[in-house]
Amino acid sequence: MDDDRSKRLRRVTERIIGLSALPTIVTQLIALVGDPRSSARQVARLISTDQALTAKILRVANSAFYGFPRKIATVQLAIVVLGFNAVKNLALSVTVLKRFSGGTDHRLFDRQRFWEHAIGCGVAARMLAKRFGGRDGEAFVAGILHDIGKLILIEYAHDEFTDALELAEQEDIPIGQAEEEVLGVTHAEVGGWLAERWNLPEPLAHSISAHHNPFALEEPDDLVLITHMADALVRFNSIGHSGDGQAPRLDPQVAAHFKRGEDLTDEMLLGSLSDGLMEEIEKAQIFRDLGEE
Repeated sequence: MDDDRSKRLRRVTERIIGLSALPTIVTQLIALVGDPRSSARQVARLISTDQALTAKILRVANSAFYGFPRKIATVQLAIVVLGFNAVKNLALSVTVLKRFSGGTDHRLFDRQRFWEHAIGCGVAARMLAKRFGGRDGEAFVAGILHDIGKLILIEYAHDEFTDALELAEQEDIPIGQAEEEVLGVTHAEVGGWLAERWNLPEPLAHSISAHHNPFALEEPDDLVLITHMADALVRFNSIGHSGDGQAPRLDPQVAAHFKRGEDLTDEMLLGSLSDGLMEEIEKAQIFRDLGEE
């Protein structure tokens, strides 16, 4: 890396170091859920100390997204019905939506359309995890957070990131390539740093940092492959917009993983995996509403 690019990279990272950590309650929740000795009562007691978070979790638990026939009236019941990890993932999702729902945009980066893309990826990842035997709750969060680095860049490196957006448009290149040229760092790398700062589980951090190139990892977790495919599905279906107008770019090894030996073109694969996606995205309206509050 040349000296000029190294300096630009250092400037960006110095700004990001000042980024606030996750709210204490979410950090505590991640640790509590990761402790096999924890009980539903302990997790419910922790969440209940934050009335706003409690209300949002119950709203989502009672939404069409989960579709349970009976009302879930307490956090403890939500934990029993949805599970520890699902409630943790809900808390993480609604916290990030709240933290990054506002801010300065750009003509090529509309925050509302960004969240349409991100939530669409979350829904697509959840569908893929259910279909192929993955962790659907964690997959949803991975989809929501995969492009979090772009929100960091628009906030903490606004001028450089908008230059990258304009370069991507002018040259018709992927936003990641434009970021590398302008900033010397990509949104995936920035998102990965943030995930480490937030002490997120390693598979989730990898799904953020390697979602464009899963096999850059020595042994990519299924969660990374699912996130890569979910991003391609959302682009294939023109859901939202996250910084460039590029067609979906499927890694050949990821495509082969999901084709399961079937003789399919990538377009046929994307089409078949899109069945039911729009209906599921409609059920996720609650997350768009939370981001607008």
